[in-house]
Amino acid sequence: MAATAQQSVGTTDELDETLQVDKEHLEPIAVSQSGTSDGTEAPSDIKPKKGRKWYQLLNPLRLQKIPPVPSERTVSREYRANFLSVITFQWMWPLMNVGYLRHLEIQDIWTVNPNRSMDVLAGKLDVAFKRRLERGDTYPLLWAVYETFKVEFWIGGIGNLLAALLQIFAPYTTRYLIAFATDAYYSKLGHGPAPSVGRGIGMAVGITAMSVVTSLAINQYLYRGMTVGGQARAVLINMIFAKAMKLSGRAKAGGKAIESEQKSPPEDGNLELETTKNELLKNKKGSKRGPRVTADAGRGIAGDGRGWSNGRIITLMSVDADRINTASGMFHLIWTAPISIILTLVVLLVNIGYSALSGYALLVIGIPLLTYAIRTLVQRRKRINKLTDQRVSLTQEILQAVRFVKFFGWEKSFLERLREIRKREVHSIQVLLAIRNAIQCVSMSLPTFASMLSFITYALSNHSLTAAPIFSSLALFNSLRMPLNLLPLVIGQVTDAWTAFARIQEFLLAEEQKEDIKWDKSMPNAIEVKNASFTWERVPSSDGDSRRSTPSKQVSKVAEKEQPAEIEKGADDSASEETVVAPFQLTDLTFSAGRNELLAVIGTVGCGKTSLLSALAGDMRMTGGEMKLGASRAFCPQYAWIQNTTVKNNILFGKGYDREWYSRVIDACAMRSDIEMFSAGDQTEIGERGITVSGGQKQRLNIARAIYFDADIVLMDDPLSAVDAHVGRHIMDNAICGLLKEKCRILATHQLHVLSRCDRIILMEEGHINAVDTFDNLMRDNPLFKRLMSTTAQEEKTKKHEESDKDGEVEEETPKTAVGKVNPVKKGALMQQEERAVDTVSWSIWKAYMAASQSWLGWFFVLLTLILTNCANIITSLWLSYWTSNKYNLSTGQYIGIYAGLGGAQAALMYVFSTVMSTCGTNSSKTMLQRAMTKVLRAPMAFFDTTPLGRITNRFSKDIHVMDNELTDAMRIYSITITMIISVMILIIVFYNYFGIALGPLLIIFFVASNYYRASARDMKRHEAVLRSVVFARFGEAISGTACIRAYGLQDQFAQRLREAIDDMNSAYFLTFSNQRWLSIRLDAVGNTMVLVCGILVVTSRFDVSPSISGLVLSYILAIVGMFQFTIRQLAEVENDMNSTERVHYYGTELDEEPPLHLTEVEPSWPQQGRITFTDVQMRYREGLPLVLQGLNMDVRGGERIGIVGRTGAGKSSIMSALFRLTELSGGNIKIDGIDIATVGLHDLRSRLAIIPQDPTLFRGTVRSNLDPFNEHTDLELWSALRKADLVGTEGQARSESNEDLAISPAIESARKGSHRIHLDTPVDEEGLNFSLGQRQLMALSRALVRDSRIIVCDEATSSVDFETDLKIQQTMAYGFKGKTLLCIAHRLRTIIGYDRICMMDQGRIAEMDEPLKLWRKRDGIFRSMCDRSGIKREDFLINNEQN
Repeated sequence: MAATAQQSVGTTDELDETLQVDKEHLEPIAVSQSGTSDGTEAPSDIKPKKGRKWYQLLNPLRLQKIPPVPSERTVSREYRANFLSVITFQWMWPLMNVGYLRHLEIQDIWTVNPNRSMDVLAGKLDVAFKRRLERGDTYPLLWAVYETFKVEFWIGGIGNLLAALLQIFAPYTTRYLIAFATDAYYSKLGHGPAPSVGRGIGMAVGITAMSVVTSLAINQYLYRGMTVGGQARAVLINMIFAKAMKLSGRAKAGGKAIESEQKSPPEDGNLELETTKNELLKNKKGSKRGPRVTADAGRGIAGDGRGWSNGRIITLMSVDADRINTASGMFHLIWTAPISIILTLVVLLVNIGYSALSGYALLVIGIPLLTYAIRTLVQRRKRINKLTDQRVSLTQEILQAVRFVKFFGWEKSFLERLREIRKREVHSIQVLLAIRNAIQCVSMSLPTFASMLSFITYALSNHSLTAAPIFSSLALFNSLRMPLNLLPLVIGQVTDAWTAFARIQEFLLAEEQKEDIKWDKSMPNAIEVKNASFTWERVPSSDGDSRRSTPSKQVSKVAEKEQPAEIEKGADDSASEETVVAPFQLTDLTFSAGRNELLAVIGTVGCGKTSLLSALAGDMRMTGGEMKLGASRAFCPQYAWIQNTTVKNNILFGKGYDREWYSRVIDACAMRSDIEMFSAGDQTEIGERGITVSGGQKQRLNIARAIYFDADIVLMDDPLSAVDAHVGRHIMDNAICGLLKEKCRILATHQLHVLSRCDRIILMEEGHINAVDTFDNLMRDNPLFKRLMSTTAQEEKTKKHEESDKDGEVEEETPKTAVGKVNPVKKGALMQQEERAVDTVSWSIWKAYMAASQSWLGWFFVLLTLILTNCANIITSLWLSYWTSNKYNLSTGQYIGIYAGLGGAQAALMYVFSTVMSTCGTNSSKTMLQRAMTKVLRAPMAFFDTTPLGRITNRFSKDIHVMDNELTDAMRIYSITITMIISVMILIIVFYNYFGIALGPLLIIFFVASNYYRASARDMKRHEAVLRSVVFARFGEAISGTACIRAYGLQDQFAQRLREAIDDMNSAYFLTFSNQRWLSIRLDAVGNTMVLVCGILVVTSRFDVSPSISGLVLSYILAIVGMFQFTIRQLAEVENDMNSTERVHYYGTELDEEPPLHLTEVEPSWPQQGRITFTDVQMRYREGLPLVLQGLNMDVRGGERIGIVGRTGAGKSSIMSALFRLTELSGGNIKIDGIDIATVGLHDLRSRLAIIPQDPTLFRGTVRSNLDPFNEHTDLELWSALRKADLVGTEGQARSESNEDLAISPAIESARKGSHRIHLDTPVDEEGLNFSLGQRQLMALSRALVRDSRIIVCDEATSSVDFETDLKIQQTMAYGFKGKTLLCIAHRLRTIIGYDRICMMDQGRIAEMDEPLKLWRKRDGIFRSMCDRSGIKREDFLINNEQN
C-alpha cells in the first residue's frame, strides 16, 4: 500500500544525480593543468582498492588480475555494441569490472560516442535553426533541437508508452492468479473441483514476463531521455558561446537600435534572416502564447533594458541549458501519464465497478490542489534563493578580500553579518521543508486513501469483499503512484525548460556586433579615423535588488575609468532616488597613424584614453563617421586578461611556437628572470584570474602576448602602470621602441616621461581629441598639455641618449612571484590538490553531523517514527486482508473505521518522521557552516595562497546547498525504502517460508551487482564533475575576455577548445547514467525472479494459504520490484551527499589556525607614541621556502614618516606582513612602544594599526558600512574623514587656504564637483565598481583616517592612479596623518622624497636607510641610481621640504 509510496518518489529522486539543477554553477570554476578543478576533488594516483577485509578475500570476483591503467582513452563501447548489448547495457561491463577492481582514472573513461560528438551535433542544430529562422517558425530553437534528436527522442517515448501499458496489465493479471488461488483454496474446503496447476504456473510466468519487458522498456526510456538531454545541453552551450562571442555591446547593455539609428541593411546577404529575427522579436511582445521573450525591454535608447551581462550569459549555459537537460529526462510522462491514468480507471471499473469512481474523484480533486500547493513552494524557494545568493556573495567578497579583512581585524564583524543572514536562511528552509513534507505525505497517501474510499464504497454498496478484485485493484491504485507523483514534477520541469528555451532563443536572436571597422590592407596608413563617434552602452538596471540602482559605470572595467563619476546635475540629493547616467561617448575623432609610428594617448582621468583604444579594438559602438584599419591588430588592455593555463600558453595565445621569436619577446618584456624563478619555468600554471602572479608580471604577460602575436597594429592601454620604473624603461626601449619599432603602436599612458619618445601625441579631453601633434609643438602651443606636464617633473629629452646601466637593472630584478606562491613539491602546479575521500564516509563524520544538530533526542525520535511508519504501513495492508477473509467477524463499519484510522496514522507518522529529520539536518548544516567559516577566516594566509578561491567558495555554496536541501531528502527516502523492503521480505517469509530459501542466492546477486555499481559510480561522478568544471572554466574565462578574443580574432579557436571540453564532459556524463541503467536492469532481474518465485509459491501453496494473504503478497512484491535498484542508487546518493558534509567538516576541524585574537590585556591607549622596533627579524612565508626578511633591524621613531623602496621582491610588502602578523616570524622580534607584538592578541594588534592597501577593497553595502563596519564611530567622524580625503566638497577648506600656491588640476576640480554627491548612505556595489579607481583609493584613505591609529602603513597606494590623484592622496596623507607614524611602501620615488627617512630594501635586508637628501648625495648608492633613472634632481628634494 503506502509501502509503494516510495517507489514513485524513488523514481523521482532516482534521477537526482543526473537531473539536479546546479545553481552554484553560476560561479565559474577554474581548472588546473593537471585536470583538477576548484569545485571538485582531484584525481590521485590511487591504484587498487586497499585494505581488504577477511570476508572480501573469500570473494572470487576479487581474485581477478587488476587491469593496468590504459595509456590513452578509447571510444565508447556503445558505438559498436550489438542489439542485445544495447538493451541490457552489457557494453558497460568492462568499465564496471575495472571500477570494481581498482579506482577509475581519467584514461579509463571512454571518449564520447562519435555519433554524439559536438562536431556532428552542432552542425546539425545550426543548419536546422537557420532553416527554421528563415522559414519564420514561431519557436525556431525548440523545433531545431527536436529535429536534431527526434529519432532517439521517440525511441524513449515508445519505450515509456510500452512500460506504462504493461504496468497496468501486470497488476490486472494478478486478479486471475488470485482467483486461481481462491478456487483452489475453496476446493480443498469442498467447494468444487481444483483448477489445473498449469494454468496457475502460466499466469505466474506471464506476470513475470510482463515485468521483464517493463524493466527493459523503462530503462531504454530513461537512458534515451537523459542522453537527448545531455546532448541538447551540449549543443546549446556551444550555441550560447558562439553567440556571446558575436554579441553587440548594445545588446549586452540591454538596449536596441532606434529605428532612425539603424544602419544600412546587412551586407552579407543575410537580410532575409535579419528581417525574420526582427519580426520574431516583434511578434513576441505582448504575445500571450509561446515562450515569453523580453527583447523589447530597451525603451528605444542605447542600453536601458536588462541586458546580457556575463553573469546572465553564464546563467544561460549553466542553469537554463541544464533545465532543458533535466526536463528531457522524463519528458514523455507528459503524455503517457494521462494515458495510463485513464486506462487504469477503465480497468478499475471492470474490476470493482462504479465504486472505483469515488476513489478517482478524490485523486481528481487532490492532484490540482497539491499542484497549487507546490506552486506556493516555488515562491518560497525564490525568496530563499535571494538569501542564499546574499550569503554566497558576501562569502565570496570576504574571501576575495581576506587579506584586507585580516589587516583590519574585521573577521568578527563579517562572521556576525554572515550568521544573521544564515539564521534567516535556515529558518526559511526549515519552514519550506516542513510544508513540502506535508505536501509529499498527502501526495503519497492519496492513492492509499483513494483505494480505501473505493473499497469502502464497494463494501457499502452491498458487495462482499473478495480477494481477487480487491488486491488486484489495490495493485492498480499503487501503480497510479508513479504517474500521479511524477506528473506535477515533470510539468514543473517542462515549464522551466519552456522558459529556458525562450530565454536562450531571445539571447540567440539578440543583436550581433557589426563590424564598424573597414579593413583595407592596401592603404598607406595603418589607421585612419574620420569624424568618428563611438559610445559605450548604458549599464543594465540591477533588478531584484533590495536597494535602488545607483549611477553605475559601464559593466566592463575598461570603461569604468572613462565615465564621469558625477551624477547628472539637478538630480535629487536623496539616496533612494534612482538616477540615470549617460554612457560615456567619444565624439568627432579624426586622426591617422602611420605603419611604423608610435602614438601616445594622454589626458586627465576620465577623458577617454581607454575608450579610444577600446574603439580601435572594436569594443565600442560606432555612431558616426568611419574608421579604417590597414593591418592586423593586437590589443593589450589595461586590465590584463590572464588565462588559467601555463605561462607559455598565455604568451602564445593560439599562435604556433617559434622558439627564436618567443625568446626575443621574453627578453624584451623583462620576463627571463621571472620565468627562471617559476618552479616549472614557462610551463608553470598561472592560477585563476592570474592570482598567482604579481600585477607587474600580469601586465608583462599581457604585453608579451601582444608582441608575440606579431600583428602590425599594437594597441596598448597603460601597460607600464603596474611595473617598476626601471622595468618600464626596459620595456619601452626593448619592446615598444625595440621589437615593435616597425609596427604601428598606439600607447595610452599616465607615464608622461615617455612622451618625448613618441612620434606624435593624441591629447584627449572629455571624449574628444584636443590636439594631435609632436611633443615639442604641444609643449610650445597647447595650454592643456603644459598644465598636464606641470604635474610631474618631465624627464629630460636627452635622457634617451644616456648610457645608463639599463642592462644590469633587469637582471637585478627579482620577480614578486611570491615567495610563497609557488608550491615546489609539484612542478608547475601552483595550487594544492584538494583532499579527497576515497572510500565510504567514516562513522566519525556521521557522528559529527548528528552532534552538530545539538539534539541527540531528535535523531532517536527519527529512528522511532521510522519504525512506527513501517509498522503502520504493513498493519494497514494486513488489516485489509483480514477484512476480505473476515478473520475477526467484525461489522463492516468496524473494519472500515480501523482501516481508515490506520491509513491516517501512517500519513501522520510519515510527516513527523520527515519533518524531524529535515529540521535536525538543517540545524547540523547551520552549525557546521558557522564552524567552517570561522575556521577559514582564522586560517593563516598560507592557506589562501595555496587554495583556489573557487574551491573554498564551492564548499560554502554547493556543499552547503547539498546539506541544506538534498542530504536529508536522500537520507529520508533511503531509510524508508530500505526498511520497506526489509518489512515486506519478513511479511512474505512469515506466510511463505520457502521464499527464504530463494531469498539467499538472490540477495547475494543483489549485493554483488550493487557493489559493482557503487565501486565505480563515485569515480565516474568525480571525473564528470572535474570535466564539467573544465567546461565552466573555459566558458567563464572566455566570456570575461571577449574583448580580448575579438580584438585578436580568435573566436573560432576558443569555440573549438570549448567543444573539445564539452565532448570530454559528455563522455563521462553519459557513463554516469549508463551505469545506473546497467544496475537497474540487473537488480530488476533479481526483483523479477522474486515475482516468479512468489507467483509459483502462491500456486504451490494454494491449498494452505488464504487467498487474501496471497493477494496481499502479490500486490506487495510487484510494488517493490523497482525499489531494489533504487535503494542502492539512493545509498550512493546519500554517500555522495555526505561527502559534502565531510568536506565542510574538514574545513571546520582540520585547518591550521592563526594565533589567538586576544591574549594579555592591552592598554586602550596603546600605542601612544607609535614607535616600532624591528630586531633581527627573519620571516618566511611557509615552511621549506627561503627567508624573505633576513635579519632586519630598524628603529622607527614615533610620528616619523618612513618611505620604503626597493625592487620587486626586495621584501617591502613582507615588512607589512610581519608587522600585522599575517605571517609569523621565523626569528627576532618586533616591538611597538616597547611591547613585543607576539605577546599581543591578533585582534588587539591589528585593530590598533591602519593600512591603505595597494588594491582599494570595497564591500557591497554603503559608504558607512565600508568605513565603519562595527558601528564604532559617529557620523561626524565619518563625514570628517570623507572631507579630509576630498571625497566630499567643503566650503573654504583650511588646507586649500594654506596652499594657495599649489596648482589644482582640472581633473581634481571635476572630481570634486561630482564628489559632493557621495554621502554615508551612498550604496556601494560589489568590489566598489560604481566608483572610479581614484575614488576607491580615496575611500581606502578615509577608512584609515576614521580608524585614527597612531601607526599607518601605506602599501603602494598610488601605484595605479595618475599623478593628479596621487598628488591629492599625498596631500591628504601629509595633513591627515600629521604627527603619526607612517610607513609608506612606495612605487613612485617622487611620492616619498619629502619623508623623514627612506629605507632602501634589497633581498630581505636594509641596503640603505637615511634622510632622502643624504641618500641622494651617496653617488654610488642604490637610491641615487634610482633617482637618476627617474629624473629626480636635488631641487626636487628642496621643493618637497618647503611644501612640508
